[in-house]
Amino acid sequence: MKQFAKRGTALLCGLALAMTLAGCAAPAEKKTYTVGMTSSETIETAAAVDVLARIRTTVVDVMSYTETGQSAGSGVIIGASEENEYFIVTNHHVIDGGKTFTADVLFLGDEEYTTTYDATLIGSSLKRDIAVLSIRPPAGTKLTAATFIADSDSVKVGTEVFAIGNPLGILGGTVTHGIVSATKRAVNVGEIGTMTLMQTDASINGGNSGGGLFDTKGNLVGIINSGYESYNGQSVEGLNFAIPANDAQFAAKALIETHEEQDGTVTQYGYVAGDAKLDLTFSAATLYTDDTLRERANYLIAAATGSEGAIYAAWGNSAKAIVSVTVNGTRYDFSESGGGSYSLSERANAVMEEVQAGDTVLIEYRNVLSRGMGGFGGFGLTYNYLDGTAQEVTFTASQYIYKP
Repeated sequence: MKQFAKRGTALLCGLALAMTLAGCAAPAEKKTYTVGMTSSETIETAAAVDVLARIRTTVVDVMSYTETGQSAGSGVIIGASEENEYFIVTNHHVIDGGKTFTADVLFLGDEEYTTTYDATLIGSSLKRDIAVLSIRPPAGTKLTAATFIADSDSVKVGTEVFAIGNPLGILGGTVTHGIVSATKRAVNVGEIGTMTLMQTDASINGGNSGGGLFDTKGNLVGIINSGYESYNGQSVEGLNFAIPANDAQFAAKALIETHEEQDGTVTQYGYVAGDAKLDLTFSAATLYTDDTLRERANYLIAAATGSEGAIYAAWGNSAKAIVSVTVNGTRYDFSESGGGSYSLSERANAVMEEVQAGDTVLIEYRNVLSRGMGGFGGFGLTYNYLDGTAQEVTFTASQYIYKP
């Protein structure tokens, strides 16, 4: 089963482009400023110890605090504003559910030491598993931002890489070594669905999420987000994954650009324009085809994941059997029964992953009904079957904006 690489120190990298941001502003206007980032492939080859001395300080330990506990993850410093506000990229699943956050920044001198800063959530994207935090060190304190590789699509299988993070949430700044095992692997990641990820055999453990994957020149090539712990009952080693730097950079830039601040307080969380909020989850179930209870088949099942939106308004907490999904007039049929449960939900997720905010979605569905079979022969069993009448619900996909 695909697991997140839970809460680990991640690396934040920079890129060479100016970003217009909403900064601290008086009530009457919104102030904008630029964030300097760097992106390069021109760093000369150096000894590993020298490269690591330069990039380890770009990786921070991220702590997420809820009302009942805390969890640890990682992040990478990617750049700073003119007002000494530093931005850190991490994973959505590292910050999800957190109320407050801190970042432990590594400093190298005669001895290594860390300094803890309060961190502010700027924005987050579930679909892309990317979030951005910011910290404001005291005036005069300069932190190191990581450098994105110019194009992560140029990374080849066999490229040597370093993974830096906070395994187990207690070993910040840990470095492991490996290679890129595959560059574009379609992987089903928890509640997110299918992601196209970079595969590596570098050692990754819980706590590495949000950490950086670097090449031997010190360029950030990916943000660690997941790995297999087991598969079909078999233990697994060396199957770990990272979000390619191009994708992480795109999402982080969008989250920073769209967020708004006033007097140092975030008044609008950042978002990736077009990412849709669907509040819908898919699975599959074997049901009787009608009330005769003679034949059974596999059907795609959908349920609302929140208490808002058109799906919950139409269905409430009930699960429905999906007949078809139509997006902007294009119909995708799921009425054919008998397909494997995994293939049904996988195909539905693939369709919904392409839905953009503003798209019109029509879902045709049938109610799932139950019949109890009492008496001597029934033994109190309940049988689920499909209502014969198909119904429809239509909605416009809204923009996804994460709110803690």
